[in-house]
Amino acid sequence: MTKTLIALMIALTAVPNSALAADKLKGEVYCFPAKDVSKIVNNLKDVKDSRRDVVDVNINPKFLIKDGGVWPEEFYLQTEDAKIDIPVEKPSGLTPTFLENAFAYPDSDVCVADKTRADRPEDDEGLYFEMGLSPLFHNTSGRHDMAELEEGAKDGKTFYKKMIPSYARAFMPDTDYLAVKYDDRRKTGAQIFAQVGDEEVPMTPELYKEMFVISLKDLEDMDASALIVKGGAYHLQPTVSVKTMKRFGFGQEEDDET
Repeated sequence: MTKTLIALMIALTAVPNSALAADKLKGEVYCFPAKDVSKIVNNLKDVKDSRRDVVDVNINPKFLIKDGGVWPEEFYLQTEDAKIDIPVEKPSGLTPTFLENAFAYPDSDVCVADKTRADRPEDDEGLYFEMGLSPLFHNTSGRHDMAELEEGAKDGKTFYKKMIPSYARAFMPDTDYLAVKYDDRRKTGAQIFAQVGDEEVPMTPELYKEMFVISLKDLEDMDASALIVKGGAYHLQPTVSVKTMKRFGFGQEEDDET
């Protein structure tokens, strides 16, 4: 996989991660370059305020345990001659000193020691490090008018383009899909509707990694006036199609199951 595709995957998944090959194992320690973090965060600072009124990022690095397992044994930066420990708060999983240290030691590697998951594929997400790079809609009221969705889709692409190399930005696909992610990380029970006239028409989203994905174009073709989300607390994210996410190497295990 080329560096361009790696960078695009980082942007779309919001997780800096050097583990990309599904046929390899994680090992007891896995790492990624700290410079990837500082570069992306700095680039995102350049997004204009006018692009942040509907969607924005909330950079707040933390670990999520998705498999019911344990916290990492160690989280640290490895320089040529030193190891800088990064505390992980529990039960929140927050790492409040991570960004400060990643900027202070850009030539280091960010490393996670996690023996309990060493024999899993490199792309396993049982222990998930979330940076908070995904642009999310500010509005979580359950109703999103079409004008809001269309503006958010355009602005979302601006954020993603800041996360990939400048020479690849012309190839960044449109973020004309919408992903509903419930706070309880469910994989069933989505309640997503298109407001068409006085009727709430049920949508059939495509499930992908705890995200229920629908097409903005489908809503437009239905002459919908709004997207309605029910069933619990959630966040809404502009994104690319599930097909595109899979094509760029994110979620190989789903491809293997179909």
